Amino acid sequence: MATAQELLAAGVDPKNIPTLTTELNKPKFGGLADTEFMAEVGRFGNTDPTLQLGLNWWWDTQGKGTQIFDTGERFADDPSKAGWPLRGAAFSTGDNINVGSNLADNWAQQTGYKDGRDWFNSMKDAGELRPEVVEKGFDEWEKGMLEIGDEKVMAMYAQAINPLQPETWSHELSHIGQYIIREAGLKAGISQKEFNASVVAGKNKEETQRVRDIMMSSSGDPAYENAHKWLQNNRRDDQDRPVPYTPEEIREIAERVLAEDQYSNRVLESQGGLAKSSGDLSQYESQYLPDEPGFWDSIKKLFD
Repeated sequence: MATAQELLAAGVDPKNIPTLTTELNKPKFGGLADTEFMAEVGRFGNTDPTLQLGLNWWWDTQGKGTQIFDTGERFADDPSKAGWPLRGAAFSTGDNINVGSNLADNWAQQTGYKDGRDWFNSMKDAGELRPEVVEKGFDEWEKGMLEIGDEKVMAMYAQAINPLQPETWSHELSHIGQYIIREAGLKAGISQKEFNASVVAGKNKEETQRVRDIMMSSSGDPAYENAHKWLQNNRRDDQDRPVPYTPEEIREIAERVLAEDQYSNRVLESQGGLAKSSGDLSQYESQYLPDEPGFWDSIKKLFD
């Protein structure tokens, strides 16, 4: 079980992104990182405000709240074609569903098991765990798992399809940024009354981030294509048929992204940072909303 903190403790320089990637590529860490992920996450300086908050958190905490989660299963020969669909997750302060639960328990509950021990024993009995994991036993596997609730936590799943993709880091770090807005807003002059009255409060953070993924990428990029598929297929009716998001719903979510980014900029500036630009939906409009002329321009005007 490798945390970003363990990489740092092993002498990896967090400011040397290629070195960090080289370390992640070593067999002892799964050999799964195939790009200079933090450089890609940072888009070589082209970050949106909310992602920038997440990146700042990563560097400020030196990665101690991030865990590369090894389920104990065998690694796929071709991780682009086999693996779990869940690539990553981010948890805010207070997300502890059960007292004492950690990432192992959370993983188990997401996959239909009672807790981490139930997952481990079931997978062991089914012969799904790697021999060295079985030999060390549950306690060693669970050792060092980050607890959920006291601090913000991010997990990257080693047995996912296309694990440790830069786009997954971007997505999950942006969720961390969303949490920071809510936690640091008062210090940035964002009153609770103002926030509660905003288009951001109480809304689905996942759908907001999916539209932001599109706004900050281009057609053909994994983030762009994954987000579009999510908008088309995530919601299901009572017969399990997809219920795609409508243009009006996408418009409302895009407005929410821009509002959220404005709050992120206020937090960044209150911390001595520079404001960042948001992405846009012009390419998505031309590709998927041809019957909605002026779609993106009409949204932008609300925030000019």
